[in-house]
Amino acid sequence: MFGKKSLALLFTVSLILVTVAVQCGPAPTPEVVEKVVKETVVVKEEVEVTKVVEVEKEVEVVVTPTPTEPPPPPPDMPPPEEGLVTTFSTEPPTFDINLATDTTSAAAINQLMEAPYRYLEDGSIEPAGAVSYEVSEDGRVYTIKLREDAVWHDGELVVAQHYVDGITRLLMPETAAEYAWLMYFIEGAEELNTADETTPELKEGLAVKAIDDYTLEITLKEPLAFFPSILAFHTCLPVRLDLIEQYGDEWFEAGNFVGNGPYRLVSWEHEAEVVLEKFPDYHDADQVSIEKVTFYIVYEEATALAMYEAGETHLAGFAYGGFPAAELPRILEDPKLSQEFRKIVRPGTYYVGLNTLRPPTDDPLVRKALSAAVDRRTILDDVLSMPWREDSGGIIPVGIPGTQGTEIGYPFDLEQAQEFLAQAGYPGGEGFPVLDVWYNKSADNTLILEAVAAMWEQNLGISVRLTNMEWKVYLDILDECNTPPMTPAECEFNVYRMGWVMDYSDPNNILNEVFAPASPFQYTGWENERYSELMEMALKETDMDKRIEMYQEADKIAAEDECMVIPLYYYDYQRLAKPALEYWFPPFGSGHIMKWRFK
Repeated sequence: MFGKKSLALLFTVSLILVTVAVQCGPAPTPEVVEKVVKETVVVKEEVEVTKVVEVEKEVEVVVTPTPTEPPPPPPDMPPPEEGLVTTFSTEPPTFDINLATDTTSAAAINQLMEAPYRYLEDGSIEPAGAVSYEVSEDGRVYTIKLREDAVWHDGELVVAQHYVDGITRLLMPETAAEYAWLMYFIEGAEELNTADETTPELKEGLAVKAIDDYTLEITLKEPLAFFPSILAFHTCLPVRLDLIEQYGDEWFEAGNFVGNGPYRLVSWEHEAEVVLEKFPDYHDADQVSIEKVTFYIVYEEATALAMYEAGETHLAGFAYGGFPAAELPRILEDPKLSQEFRKIVRPGTYYVGLNTLRPPTDDPLVRKALSAAVDRRTILDDVLSMPWREDSGGIIPVGIPGTQGTEIGYPFDLEQAQEFLAQAGYPGGEGFPVLDVWYNKSADNTLILEAVAAMWEQNLGISVRLTNMEWKVYLDILDECNTPPMTPAECEFNVYRMGWVMDYSDPNNILNEVFAPASPFQYTGWENERYSELMEMALKETDMDKRIEMYQEADKIAAEDECMVIPLYYYDYQRLAKPALEYWFPPFGSGHIMKWRFK
C-alpha cells in the first residue's frame, strides 16, 4: 500500500547503452561521449579471396537527452469517489454484536448495525431504529416505538422480536457475553445470565417483550436516570437468530453477516482490511453521503501516519489517533498538519491494574508505593507530548459527574513511595521480587509502560519485567485468568495495562461496570464489601447529589485506600483528518460515518 517509486531513463544509441540522469530545469547541454566501437570491413585480396577483418577506430557519439516534465506530486488524499479510507490499529477481535467489548470491533459494528437510538456530538441521543419512547410514572417501564420502514441487509423487516432476541442472547449464560453485566438493570436479567443453564422459565422472566412488531417494552428493576443512554449502546442491538443457526460461529464473517445499519459488510480480509458499502435500502439512505468505507489494518502507528501524509488515507486512525505520540510535537509545529489536527472530547481513564492475589502486589503498601513512584506529569509532557491533559488520581474521568482528579490517589512523591516500600519490608527495594507487567502491543503503550517501568526501577530500586502481546491474545489470556475456577492468583502478572472510555455519562459505567469486584472487566482479584455496598446503593438512589457522594467514596477506596488501580491519565482523542472531510465523534460510542461528508 505504501512505498517509493523510482524512474530511470534509458537511451540506446546503435549498439551502445547510455544512462543519463535528467534533472528539472533548462534543456541540458548535449553531452559528448567517446567510445571505441568495433566496425566490420570487407577486404578483397588479389586472389579474390574474401576475408573479414576487424579494425578499431574512434567515433564521436552525441547524446542529447529529451527534456521531461517533473512527475506530478502525489495526491493529498484518495479521491472522495473512492469513499472514506482510514485505518484500524489492530485486527478487530470479532463482529459478533453480543461478544464485542473493544473499541475497534465496536467502531465497525456501529456502521453495520443500528440500536434504537444513537449518540450525538454533544452526548445526547437521537432516534435511530426507534422513533420514540415513553416511561411509566414509576420510571421502570420503557415502551419503545420502532420504525416501520427499517429492513435488514437481506430485505427482511426489522421487528421488535429481533431486539428481544438480541438482548436475550446477550444475557444467556452460554453466550458468555462480558457486556451482559450492563443489562442487569432489567428485571430478570441477572437471574438469566448467572443461571447454570437457560430454562424457558428464566427466559420468560426476562422483562424484555415484543408487544407487537413495532413496540418493544423493557422493565427495569429500579428507575435509572441514565437508562435512555443505554438504548444507544450495542447491548441493545437486534440480532437474527436464524442466521446464527445457519452459519454457526461464522455468522459474523463477510458473506454471512447481515446487519440493519447504514453500511453492509462487503469484505473482511483478516489482518489486512475491512470494506463496507452503503446499504441502498437503509431507511435514511438519502442522508448517507459516503458510499464506501475502507479500514486498512495497520498495526504500526508510524506506518498509519506515513500513509496519511502520503495521501493514502483521509483519516489517520478511526478507533484511535493513528500516529505515535513521539510525532505529536512535529505535527503541532508543521504548518499543514497542525491545521488538520483536532482534539476531541472522549471521557475515559488510562490505568494499570494491580494483581491483589499475587505477591508482592497483594500488599496494599506495595501498591501505594508503586502509585506514588509514578510521575504522571512527565508521562504527559515528555513521553506523550500532551501537556493539555490533566493529571489523574481518581478513577472517574474528567467530563463525568463526580470526577476528583488529583484530590485523591497518590501523586508523584518519591519520599512517600520509598517509605511505603520500606514499610512493606523492602527498604531500597532489597529482596523485592521481579515485578511482572503485562500490556497489549502498540507504540504508545510501549512508550508509556517503559517509562513507568523505568520510574519504578529508578525510584524504588526494583526490577521490572515487561511482556507485551497482540490485543486479542492479551484479552483472551486476561479473561482466562478471570474465569472461575481460575483467578489472577494463578496468572504470572502483577500489573496489567488497560483503559476505559465511557459508554455513557454516569460514574456507574466505570466504577461499577469495570471496577466492582464482580465485574468481568477488572483482573485484580480484589474484593471490598464497602465498595460493593456503595455500588448497590448508588444504583437505587434517585437523588443525583447523594449518588455522586457514594461514587466519590468508592473512587477513593479503589484508588487510594486499597490502591488496586493506578490511574495514569484521562483520555481525550486526537485526530488527523484531511480538510475536505467533515466529521465528528460523539463523547460516547464510536463515530457515525453516515453523518460525515466530503466538502
